[in-house]
Amino acid sequence: MARRSGSLLLAAVSACAALAFLSCAFVPGPQAAPTPEVMNFNPAIAASAALSVLTMLAEDAEAKYGDSRRWSAVLVPLTTLVIPAVAMGIFTIYVSSDDAFYQFRAGHPRGMREEKELYSNPLYAGRKNPMEGLVNKDDFEKGLDEAWERAKP
Repeated sequence: MARRSGSLLLAAVSACAALAFLSCAFVPGPQAAPTPEVMNFNPAIAASAALSVLTMLAEDAEAKYGDSRRWSAVLVPLTTLVIPAVAMGIFTIYVSSDDAFYQFRAGHPRGMREEKELYSNPLYAGRKNPMEGLVNKDDFEKGLDEAWERAKP
């Protein structure tokens, strides 16, 4: 039981030390900044300088033999089976049906029919009119003219 209280005390002390260390890790606001002639040792700056040295310990990013086998197990079936099957299925649907992907073809009869049905609804009647819903159309146009006069070269 005494060992648990000791480890709990150690954890509490280390948490307090970490919080005290974090308080000096942030840049102070302009009203609390010290004058430039005062030079103090900042442990946060020293720690950040020391951490950059640790990057030399990291291994180079290179593909190892086991990694290439692992990626081949995913990419080979994906590129040889899944992607071509999806592409062929989309092409088959496109060729066999006149209405396939009509949303992407301008002037398609089905798309025009659905657009006509949409605009026949009174909620969407003036959706394409940019002036629809303005409270004061004249004031808007006057503001545009004034803005153009100021921005004109």
